[in-house]
Amino acid sequence: MKGESTRFDAMRRFFALSLAVLLAASITSCSGSNGDSSNLDLIDDVFSGESVSVSLVKDSYVKACPTATLGEMASAFMSGPEWRDFIGTSGNTIVELKGGISFDNMPADALIQFEVSGGSFEAVYLGINDADQSLLMLSTLLTKMCDAT
Repeated sequence: MKGESTRFDAMRRFFALSLAVLLAASITSCSGSNGDSSNLDLIDDVFSGESVSVSLVKDSYVKACPTATLGEMASAFMSGPEWRDFIGTSGNTIVELKGGISFDNMPADALIQFEVSGGSFEAVYLGINDADQSLLMLSTLLTKMCDAT
């Protein structure tokens, strides 16, 4: 009987963890910007010095925040937000957002990475003070960033 109880507890923990990961993924994924991109956006990118990938992410809305773009969220929540992109090990473009935040009531440096694939992207990484964080923590941070707008 004790073995069955242990197995049931393990299954329950597995399903709870799976649910948390699915929730985090659904909150942090996005399929582009507000849907009305134009050639003028590309011209703006050339003059602003931002890449198309950075603009795609920065000018997009995420499911967790339909009222503000990621750029607006970063500006409202972070001190000195900086955006850049590079090619990741998967061959896809990674857009990176760095900025200052408050973590446990102390100043901290946050690093968020979004993996771009075609016209969509997904938030895939959060580091705070060079320490890796969970996807659940990433979705929580994005929600707090939205609340700041």
